[in-house]
Amino acid sequence: MMIGRVDEVDGHFVATRFVALTVPIECVYVPNKGPRASRPGPPEGIRIQMDWRSVALAYARVWLPVLAVALPVAEGVLDEVHAPTVVLGVLMFVVSVLAHRSGRLSEREKARLRVLGTVTGLRIDPSKLQPKMREIKRASLGDLMEKGGIPTSAFEILAVLDDIPGPALPLVYGYACYAGDEPEWRECAAAVHQRYELGDI
Repeated sequence: MMIGRVDEVDGHFVATRFVALTVPIECVYVPNKGPRASRPGPPEGIRIQMDWRSVALAYARVWLPVLAVALPVAEGVLDEVHAPTVVLGVLMFVVSVLAHRSGRLSEREKARLRVLGTVTGLRIDPSKLQPKMREIKRASLGDLMEKGGIPTSAFEILAVLDDIPGPALPLVYGYACYAGDEPEWRECAAAVHQRYELGDI
């Protein structure tokens, strides 16, 4: 069973697959399966690195309400329900409600992931992908960059950033994000995205 849904963008989301709602076995990225999805992914999702935030929220969303009810009931059956147990139950229920509201992305982050989605079909931060999947996407974007005569090193991209045509900026941004998490690539991606946001196209 898949629970712990987080990071939803236009029907794309991250979730965790559990056995019997207790043991997390893998986290997956699930692309939008709607009729308007341009690149529908596999129905079971794409395996990604373990997202412990999704795991924690899954536990909080499923088990806290169960415990909030079960503890007072069990105590009532054995003896009588005490005030601390009731307070604890209420607190667990409140935390569960908050967990259902957590895991959402800001509008700015959604917009950033949409830009990545235009060139990769995936609305997810590359750092969450399995290394092999990330490398495949990076190589594919790199081939397009080379065909367009755009350099593929962070330093060279920044050096020619003002000369890169606006329509190519999503491609360059995607490549910079997929190329690595080192400071030079983060700086490069941020600069490309800033120029893209300015609408210089």
